[in-house]
Amino acid sequence: MQNEKILNQDINELSNIYLLFGDEYYLIEEFTKKFIENFVNDELEDFNLSFINDEGEFISSLINSVNQLPFMNERRVVIFDSNRIFTNKFKKDEKERLEELLTDFPETTILLLKTSNQPDKRTKLYKRFKKLGEVLEFKSLKYKSLDEWIENRASQLGKEIERPAIKLLESTFNNELQRLSTELEKIATFIGDDKVITLSKTKKIISKDRLLKENIIFDFVDSIGKRNYGQALKLLNQIIADGQSEIGLLMMIARQIRLILQTKVLYQKGKTAKSIANRLNQHPYPIKKCIKQSRNFSILELERILEMILESNIKLVTGQDKELELELLILNIKQVVNEAIS
Repeated sequence: MQNEKILNQDINELSNIYLLFGDEYYLIEEFTKKFIENFVNDELEDFNLSFINDEGEFISSLINSVNQLPFMNERRVVIFDSNRIFTNKFKKDEKERLEELLTDFPETTILLLKTSNQPDKRTKLYKRFKKLGEVLEFKSLKYKSLDEWIENRASQLGKEIERPAIKLLESTFNNELQRLSTELEKIATFIGDDKVITLSKTKKIISKDRLLKENIIFDFVDSIGKRNYGQALKLLNQIIADGQSEIGLLMMIARQIRLILQTKVLYQKGKTAKSIANRLNQHPYPIKKCIKQSRNFSILELERILEMILESNIKLVTGQDKELELELLILNIKQVVNEAIS
C-alpha cells in the first residue's frame, strides 16, 4: 500500500510535496498523525513542525514557513490544512503564488497539503502537485478494506474481533470511521482482559441509542409498507419519548425513504445490491434491507411520502402542534397508500 510505504521510508527518501485529499477525512488525519510521529522529533517539534490553515494572509505564512531551515534535523514538516483549495473561494492570486511556491520548493521542507475537496485533475494546480510531488487519495472504505480496517483497529487496541461483530458494527455505523474507532475503544475498555471481541459482547456495549433509533426507523417504514398505521404511530411516539426531537426524527425517516427510493430506481434498472451500495456510498447491508422494503412501495408513493415529510417538517419549524402533526402525517401517508391500492 502506497501510504504505508511512505510511512516506512527514511526521511531523506520522502518527496517534498504531498497532496492529501478524499472523502474520508479521518484517514487523512490518521496518516498525518503517523507521518508526524515517524518524521518529526518530539523534542524539536517547535522548530521543525508548522501548521497553517487558509485564513487571513495564509499564502505569505505558508511561504515563510516553508522557507524556514530545519533545526538539528535534515528536514522540517509543514502541514497546510485547506478548505478553499480547488474551490472558487481559492482566489486567482493565491493559486498563482502557490503554484510558484511548488515550482521553486526548498529541499529541506516537506509539505503535506490536506483537503476534503475533490480536485479537478485537469487544472494546472493539480498537475503541478502531480508532477512535483505525490498525490494521495483517501476514499471511503467498503467491503474487505473496511473489514480489514476494523480488524487492524481492534489489533491496535490489543484485541481480536470476530467476523459477526465486525458485521454488526458495519451495519450500525456504516463506514463512519471516527464512530467505529470510538465504539471499538469503548468495547476494548469494557471487556478488560478478554482478548476477543465477540458478537454478544458487541451487542451489549455499542451505543444502544443509535442501534435502537435505526431499528425503530426501519420498523416504522416496515409498518407503513405493511399498512399497519397504528404500529407506525406507536413507534414514532416511542422514539420521541426516548428524547429524539420531532424534526430530527422526520429527517431520519426522510433519509430512510430517500434511500429506499434511490435503491428501488437502481434495482429496477437491473443493478445488484453491491453496485447500488457502491453508487450510493453505502454499506451493502442497509441496501439489502432497502431492496426488501422497496417491494412494499411504488416509486410514486415514495416520492409523495417524501413530499409529505417535508411539508410536516415546515409546519413543525413554524410552531405547529408537534404531536398532532405527526398523527396527521401518518393519516396522510395512509391516504396516499390507500389511493394507490384503489
